[in-house]
Amino acid sequence: MAARWAVLGLLAAGMASAAKESVLNVCMDAKHHKTQPGPEGALHGQCAPWKDNACCTAETSTGAHQDQSYLYNFNWNHCGVMPERCKQHFIQDTCLYECSPNLGPWIDQVRGRWGWALRAGEAGLGHVLTAPSSGRS
Repeated sequence: MAARWAVLGLLAAGMASAAKESVLNVCMDAKHHKTQPGPEGALHGQCAPWKDNACCTAETSTGAHQDQSYLYNFNWNHCGVMPERCKQHFIQDTCLYECSPNLGPWIDQVRGRWGWALRAGEAGLGHVLTAPSSGRS
């Protein structure tokens, strides 16, 4: 009987491990994300830590650093000149969102359709980042 419990325990641990891995190494189905994470040799600036396994492209990482970025038609200086330390924080936040393949635990369904969102607070982000679904799954 003890052997059965041991086998069941190992099976449960293996399934929990597989479930945990299934939410890691995944890219969001969002506007600028690749379909699968992989090497991206020339990521710009604060996006560089993800160069070995990224969900963003070099072009996206460059866009994250521009004051007037094509990524979301957003200007870092829309309320006046943003202090450099503050801008660096938001660029780092954008790089995490665009490049990290390990956000799976915080990806959530949005408004009843299969878009993507990060649950604020759980990922340490100060806001909810969402993107409509492009139809990929």
